[in-house]
Amino acid sequence: MKEEINQLIIQNLSDDIGMKASDAATYKALYEITQKQLNEILNLIESDEELKAKFEQVKGKMTNGNQQLHTSN
Repeated sequence: MKEEINQLIIQNLSDDIGMKASDAATYKALYEITQKQLNEILNLIESDEELKAKFEQVKGKMTNGNQQLHTSN
């Protein structure tokens, strides 16, 4: 009986560790894909001065808007 319980414990722990490892690998893959896409977007913005200026303009508006939200609280 005790041996059977120990085997089930080991099996359950193995299953849990396997699932966690699979989840971690999935999140890492999603992170790497997202990072690659972000780098492609940043390279595109950096390659076009007009686009870069527009990006900075919008970024400034977003930053100012966020600062106004934080100061009004």
